[in-house]
Amino acid sequence: MDDSIETNVSTFAAEMKEIAFILHSIDRHSLAIIDELGRGTSIRDGLAIALAIAEALVDSKAFVWFATHFKDLANILAERQGVKSMHLAADLGENDTMTMHYRIVEGTVTESHYGLALASVVPLPPGLVEHATYISMELERQHLKKKKTSVTFIKERKRKLILDLKDHLIRAYNGGLDGKVLTDWLKLLQKEFITRMAAIDDEEDRGSQESEEVVQDDKEVRDRSEHDQSEERLNTQASQPSVITIDSRASSSRPMTRIHPVSEPMSDIRAVSENGR
Repeated sequence: MDDSIETNVSTFAAEMKEIAFILHSIDRHSLAIIDELGRGTSIRDGLAIALAIAEALVDSKAFVWFATHFKDLANILAERQGVKSMHLAADLGENDTMTMHYRIVEGTVTESHYGLALASVVPLPPGLVEHATYISMELERQHLKKKKTSVTFIKERKRKLILDLKDHLIRAYNGGLDGKVLTDWLKLLQKEFITRMAAIDDEEDRGSQESEEVVQDDKEVRDRSEHDQSEERLNTQASQPSVITIDSRASSSRPMTRIHPVSEPMSDIRAVSENGR
Protein backbone atom coordinates (compact mmCIF):
# COMPACT_ATOMS: atom_id res chain seq x y z
CA MET A 1 0.00 0.00 0.00
CA ASP A 2 1.42 3.39 -1.06
CA ASP A 3 -1.18 5.61 0.57
CA SER A 4 0.23 8.84 1.99
CA ILE A 5 -1.67 9.57 5.18
CA GLU A 6 0.36 12.73 5.86
CA THR A 7 -0.63 14.35 2.56
CA ASN A 8 -4.09 12.72 2.37
CA VAL A 9 -3.24 11.02 -0.95
CA SER A 10 -4.38 7.52 -1.90
CA THR A 11 -2.32 4.95 -3.80
CA PHE A 12 -4.12 5.70 -7.06
CA ALA A 13 -3.82 9.48 -6.64
CA ALA A 14 -0.11 9.15 -5.87
CA GLU A 15 0.62 7.10 -9.00
CA MET A 16 -1.43 9.49 -11.15
CA LYS A 17 0.72 12.39 -9.92
CA GLU A 18 3.87 10.43 -10.73
CA ILE A 19 2.70 9.38 -14.19
CA ALA A 20 1.65 12.97 -14.95
CA PHE A 21 5.22 14.09 -14.27
CA ILE A 22 6.54 11.31 -16.53
CA LEU A 23 4.22 12.19 -19.42
CA HIS A 24 5.17 15.85 -19.25
CA SER A 25 8.90 15.09 -19.17
CA ILE A 26 9.36 12.06 -21.43
CA ASP A 27 10.82 12.21 -24.95
CA ARG A 28 12.46 9.84 -27.44
CA HIS A 29 15.71 9.89 -25.43
CA SER A 30 14.05 8.83 -22.15
CA LEU A 31 13.90 5.53 -20.30
CA ALA A 32 10.72 4.88 -18.29
CA ILE A 33 9.83 1.95 -16.02
CA ILE A 34 6.11 1.58 -15.20
CA ASP A 35 4.98 -1.07 -12.71
CA GLU A 36 1.36 -2.15 -12.14
CA LEU A 37 -0.24 1.07 -13.32
CA GLY A 38 -3.98 1.40 -12.60
CA ARG A 39 -4.23 -1.30 -9.91
CA GLY A 40 -5.35 1.19 -7.26
CA THR A 41 -8.83 1.61 -8.72
CA SER A 42 -11.53 -0.58 -10.31
CA ILE A 43 -10.52 -3.08 -12.98
CA ARG A 44 -12.39 -1.34 -15.79
CA ASP A 45 -11.16 2.17 -14.95
CA GLY A 46 -7.65 0.91 -14.23
CA LEU A 47 -7.42 -0.90 -17.57
CA ALA A 48 -8.75 2.10 -19.48
CA ILE A 49 -6.32 4.51 -17.83
CA ALA A 50 -3.38 2.12 -18.19
CA LEU A 51 -4.17 1.62 -21.90
CA ALA A 52 -4.43 5.36 -22.60
CA ILE A 53 -1.16 6.08 -20.78
CA ALA A 54 0.61 3.16 -22.48
CA GLU A 55 -0.42 4.46 -25.91
CA ALA A 56 0.89 7.92 -24.97
CA LEU A 57 4.19 6.33 -23.96
CA VAL A 58 4.36 4.46 -27.27
CA ASP A 59 3.78 7.73 -29.16
CA SER A 60 6.64 9.35 -27.24
CA LYS A 61 9.02 6.81 -28.86
CA ALA A 62 10.87 6.46 -25.53
CA PHE A 63 12.27 3.15 -24.32
CA VAL A 64 9.66 1.89 -21.83
CA TRP A 65 9.40 -1.18 -19.59
CA PHE A 66 5.70 -1.59 -18.74
CA ALA A 67 4.87 -4.36 -16.23
CA THR A 68 1.18 -5.18 -15.75
CA HIS A 69 -1.28 -7.90 -14.76
CA PHE A 70 -3.83 -6.56 -17.28
CA LYS A 71 -3.71 -9.32 -19.89
CA ASP A 72 -5.99 -7.39 -22.24
CA LEU A 73 -3.52 -4.52 -22.24
CA ALA A 74 -0.81 -6.69 -23.80
CA ASN A 75 -3.24 -8.12 -26.37
CA ILE A 76 -4.46 -4.71 -27.48
CA LEU A 77 -1.04 -3.08 -27.68
CA ALA A 78 0.28 -6.00 -29.73
CA GLU A 79 -1.16 -4.19 -32.76
CA ARG A 80 1.10 -1.20 -32.22
CA GLN A 81 4.35 -0.88 -34.09
CA GLY A 82 7.38 -1.08 -31.79
CA VAL A 83 5.57 -2.90 -28.94
CA LYS A 84 6.92 -6.28 -27.82
CA SER A 85 5.11 -8.47 -25.27
CA MET A 86 7.04 -10.68 -22.85
CA HIS A 87 6.31 -12.55 -19.62
CA LEU A 88 8.08 -14.52 -16.90
CA ALA A 89 8.16 -18.24 -17.63
CA ALA A 90 6.52 -20.65 -15.17
CA ASP A 91 5.37 -24.28 -15.32
CA LEU A 92 2.15 -25.40 -13.63
CA GLY A 93 2.25 -29.03 -12.47
CA GLU A 94 -0.64 -31.46 -12.13
CA ASN A 95 -0.28 -31.89 -8.36
CA ASP A 96 -0.75 -28.22 -7.42
CA THR A 97 2.90 -27.37 -8.05
CA MET A 98 4.42 -24.32 -9.70
CA THR A 99 7.98 -23.92 -10.96
CA MET A 100 9.27 -20.39 -11.52
CA HIS A 101 12.10 -20.23 -14.08
CA TYR A 102 12.97 -16.55 -13.49
CA ARG A 103 13.54 -15.90 -17.18
CA ILE A 104 11.71 -13.80 -19.74
CA VAL A 105 10.06 -15.35 -22.80
CA GLU A 106 8.25 -13.69 -25.69
CA GLY A 107 4.48 -13.38 -25.90
CA THR A 108 1.69 -12.85 -23.39
CA VAL A 109 0.84 -15.22 -20.56
CA THR A 110 -0.97 -18.29 -21.88
CA GLU A 111 -2.43 -19.48 -18.56
CA SER A 112 -5.99 -18.20 -18.18
CA HIS A 113 -6.16 -18.73 -14.39
CA TYR A 114 -2.63 -18.01 -13.23
CA GLY A 115 -3.80 -16.46 -9.95
CA LEU A 116 -5.94 -19.46 -9.05
CA ALA A 117 -3.07 -21.79 -9.88
CA LEU A 118 -0.78 -19.82 -7.59
CA ALA A 119 -3.37 -19.83 -4.81
CA SER A 120 -3.72 -23.61 -5.09
CA VAL A 121 -0.10 -24.16 -3.99
CA VAL A 122 -0.74 -22.21 -0.76
CA PRO A 123 -2.27 -24.15 2.19
CA LEU A 124 -5.61 -22.32 2.16
CA PRO A 125 -8.66 -23.84 3.90
CA PRO A 126 -10.10 -26.88 2.07
CA GLY A 127 -12.60 -26.08 -0.65
CA LEU A 128 -11.76 -22.38 -0.89
CA VAL A 129 -9.74 -22.52 -4.11
CA GLU A 130 -12.27 -24.93 -5.67
CA HIS A 131 -15.08 -22.50 -4.87
CA ALA A 132 -13.08 -19.60 -6.29
CA THR A 133 -12.45 -21.62 -9.45
CA TYR A 134 -16.17 -22.29 -9.82
CA ILE A 135 -16.95 -18.57 -9.42
CA SER A 136 -14.29 -17.72 -11.99
CA MET A 137 -15.81 -20.16 -14.47
CA GLU A 138 -19.27 -18.67 -13.92
CA LEU A 139 -18.00 -15.14 -14.53
CA GLU A 140 -16.14 -16.21 -17.65
CA ARG A 141 -19.20 -17.96 -19.03
CA GLN A 142 -21.28 -14.83 -18.52
CA HIS A 143 -18.57 -12.78 -20.20
CA LEU A 144 -18.55 -15.12 -23.20
CA LYS A 145 -22.32 -14.81 -23.52
CA LYS A 146 -21.90 -11.05 -23.87
CA LYS A 147 -19.28 -11.59 -26.56
CA LYS A 148 -21.53 -13.44 -28.97
CA THR A 149 -20.99 -10.58 -31.40
CA SER A 150 -17.22 -10.84 -31.06
CA VAL A 151 -16.92 -12.23 -34.61
CA THR A 152 -18.70 -9.16 -35.93
CA PHE A 153 -16.46 -6.97 -33.80
CA ILE A 154 -13.32 -8.61 -35.20
CA LYS A 155 -14.58 -8.14 -38.76
CA GLU A 156 -15.30 -4.50 -38.05
CA ARG A 157 -11.77 -3.97 -36.75
CA LYS A 158 -10.33 -5.57 -39.89
CA ARG A 159 -12.58 -3.40 -42.05
CA LYS A 160 -11.46 -0.27 -40.22
CA LEU A 161 -7.81 -1.26 -40.59
CA ILE A 162 -8.24 -1.76 -44.36
CA LEU A 163 -10.06 1.58 -44.70
CA ASP A 164 -7.25 3.30 -42.80
CA LEU A 165 -4.74 1.73 -45.20
CA LYS A 166 -6.80 2.95 -48.16
CA ASP A 167 -6.93 6.46 -46.71
CA HIS A 168 -3.15 6.53 -46.20
CA LEU A 169 -2.53 5.33 -49.78
CA ILE A 170 -4.85 7.97 -51.24
CA ARG A 171 -3.09 10.70 -49.27
CA ALA A 172 0.29 9.36 -50.40
CA TYR A 173 -0.90 9.36 -54.01
CA ASN A 174 -2.11 12.95 -53.77
CA GLY A 175 0.81 14.09 -51.63
CA GLY A 176 4.22 15.37 -52.49
CA LEU A 177 6.28 12.36 -51.43
CA ASP A 178 8.39 10.69 -54.07
CA GLY A 179 11.55 8.70 -54.59
CA LYS A 180 13.24 7.02 -51.64
CA VAL A 181 11.14 8.93 -49.08
CA LEU A 182 7.93 7.51 -50.54
CA THR A 183 9.39 4.01 -50.79
CA ASP A 184 10.52 4.01 -47.14
CA TRP A 185 7.16 5.36 -46.01
CA LEU A 186 5.26 2.68 -47.95
CA LYS A 187 7.45 -0.06 -46.47
CA LEU A 188 6.79 1.25 -42.97
CA LEU A 189 3.05 1.44 -43.70
CA GLN A 190 3.07 -2.13 -45.04
CA LYS A 191 4.94 -3.44 -41.99
CA GLU A 192 2.55 -1.75 -39.57
CA PHE A 193 -0.50 -3.04 -41.48
CA ILE A 194 0.79 -6.63 -41.44
CA THR A 195 1.61 -6.43 -37.75
CA ARG A 196 -1.80 -5.09 -36.76
CA MET A 197 -3.72 -7.53 -39.00
CA ALA A 198 -1.72 -10.48 -37.63
CA ALA A 199 -2.47 -9.33 -34.07
CA ILE A 200 -6.21 -9.23 -34.84
CA ASP A 201 -6.05 -12.74 -36.35
CA ASP A 202 -4.19 -14.03 -33.28
CA GLU A 203 -6.77 -12.47 -30.97
CA GLU A 204 -9.58 -14.10 -32.97
CA ASP A 205 -7.93 -17.54 -32.73
CA ARG A 206 -7.19 -17.04 -29.04
CA GLY A 207 -10.80 -16.07 -28.36
CA SER A 208 -12.10 -19.23 -30.04
CA GLN A 209 -9.63 -21.41 -28.13
CA GLU A 210 -10.48 -19.77 -24.79
CA SER A 211 -14.19 -20.32 -25.44
CA GLU A 212 -13.62 -24.05 -25.93
CA GLU A 213 -11.39 -24.24 -22.83
CA VAL A 214 -13.97 -22.46 -20.67
CA VAL A 215 -16.70 -24.88 -21.73
CA GLN A 216 -14.47 -27.89 -20.97
CA ASP A 217 -13.19 -26.46 -17.66
CA ASP A 218 -16.71 -25.55 -16.59
CA LYS A 219 -17.88 -29.15 -17.16
CA GLU A 220 -14.96 -30.50 -15.10
CA VAL A 221 -15.63 -28.05 -12.26
CA ARG A 222 -19.32 -28.96 -12.18
CA ASP A 223 -18.48 -32.68 -12.12
CA ARG A 224 -16.00 -32.16 -9.27
CA SER A 225 -18.50 -30.03 -7.39
CA GLU A 226 -21.25 -32.65 -7.68
CA HIS A 227 -18.81 -35.40 -6.64
CA ASP A 228 -17.66 -33.40 -3.58
CA GLN A 229 -21.25 -32.66 -2.58
CA SER A 230 -22.15 -36.36 -2.84
CA GLU A 231 -19.17 -37.35 -0.68
CA GLU A 232 -20.05 -34.67 1.84
CA ARG A 233 -23.62 -35.95 2.13
CA LEU A 234 -22.38 -39.52 2.59
CA ASN A 235 -19.89 -38.44 5.24
CA THR A 236 -22.57 -36.45 7.03
CA GLN A 237 -24.98 -39.36 7.04
CA ALA A 238 -22.26 -41.73 8.27
CA SER A 239 -21.29 -39.40 11.10
CA GLN A 240 -24.85 -39.04 12.46
CA PRO A 241 -25.59 -41.58 15.25
CA SER A 242 -28.50 -43.95 14.97
CA VAL A 243 -30.34 -43.32 18.26
CA ILE A 244 -33.76 -44.54 19.30
CA THR A 245 -35.66 -44.63 22.59
CA ILE A 246 -37.70 -47.71 23.38
CA ASP A 247 -40.51 -47.34 25.90
CA SER A 248 -41.95 -50.63 27.06
CA ARG A 249 -44.97 -50.24 29.29
CA ALA A 250 -46.82 -53.18 30.91
CA SER A 251 -50.50 -52.52 31.48
CA SER A 252 -53.32 -54.62 32.91
CA SER A 253 -54.85 -55.15 29.49
CA ARG A 254 -51.88 -55.80 27.14
CA PRO A 255 -48.26 -54.97 26.79
CA MET A 256 -47.45 -52.00 24.50
CA THR A 257 -44.11 -51.22 22.94
CA ARG A 258 -43.41 -47.90 21.24
CA ILE A 259 -40.29 -47.04 19.28
CA HIS A 260 -39.70 -43.39 18.43
CA PRO A 261 -36.58 -41.52 17.23
CA VAL A 262 -34.66 -39.07 19.36
CA SER A 263 -34.16 -35.70 17.69
CA GLU A 264 -31.19 -34.39 19.66
CA PRO A 265 -27.69 -35.74 18.81
CA MET A 266 -26.41 -38.50 21.10
CA SER A 267 -23.27 -40.60 21.14
CA ASP A 268 -24.79 -43.96 22.04
CA ILE A 269 -27.94 -46.04 21.77
CA ARG A 270 -30.24 -45.82 24.79
CA ALA A 271 -33.00 -48.25 25.68
CA VAL A 272 -35.46 -47.00 28.33
CA SER A 273 -37.82 -49.41 29.98
CA GLU A 274 -40.64 -47.95 32.02
CA ASN A 275 -43.01 -50.34 33.73
CA GLY A 276 -46.33 -48.85 34.54
CA ARG A 277 -47.65 -49.32 37.98
